[in-house]
Amino acid sequence: MYKHFLMPTDGSQRSEKAITAGVNLAKLLGAKVTAVFVSEATYIDQIDSSRKPLAEEALTFATKLAEEAGVDCTIVSAVGDTPAQTIIECATSNGCDVIIMGTHGRTRVGKLLLGSVAASVLAECDLPVILYR
Repeated sequence: MYKHFLMPTDGSQRSEKAITAGVNLAKLLGAKVTAVFVSEATYIDQIDSSRKPLAEEALTFATKLAEEAGVDCTIVSAVGDTPAQTIIECATSNGCDVIIMGTHGRTRVGKLLLGSVAASVLAECDLPVILYR
């Protein structure tokens, strides 16, 4: 079964629920986890650096849950041109065999207007993807 989960987070409540479920599943399976916070590159230093506190908070949440559950956890903060592609690259480069991530549950119109990182990862990734809603 799965041995290494990638768990993307944006610090939202949905991400936290997905991370909680992912850590619990990892504990049951004896798997390890990598939590990743991905920022879309703006190439403006002030904006890019302003996201660091949110990344640290989101990754601290994942680390704390994993530690409490006795699950090995690595954290990554990544910047890329497209969040979905950066998530997929992170999964590949860290040797993950499954991605578990939250979805915001937008309506069809919302997805059309705003796009969906989760839908893009699902469509573009060769690894199994578990969406938590």
